[in-house]
Amino acid sequence: MPSKNLVQGEKGLLCPKCTHLNPGDLKLCEYCNSQLFVKCKKCGAKVQRMITKCPECHHRMHKSPFRKLKRRLFRKSQKITLGQAAIMMAVAYGAYKAITMAAGKF
Repeated sequence: MPSKNLVQGEKGLLCPKCTHLNPGDLKLCEYCNSQLFVKCKKCGAKVQRMITKCPECHHRMHKSPFRKLKRRLFRKSQKITLGQAAIMMAVAYGAYKAITMAAGKF
């Protein structure tokens, strides 16, 4: 009998990578060999990869893409790099152009 912290459909588990429908007793996808389950970092429960929060402790299973981008752009140093300055200037220029174009239409 499956554990209460496994979430699966009646027909099996859907692979998050290739969307292949697998029998419920597998750990790896039959088609692409991708992991079907991950371990919760907070409570250690076995959770299906498609699930965003642990059913046991409600801990978030996956990191936000914005959090990853922030970590990549702003490393541990507090100094702004040349690349970061260029990105900020490009965004500011794009915002300026969008505002002036919108103001010109009225």
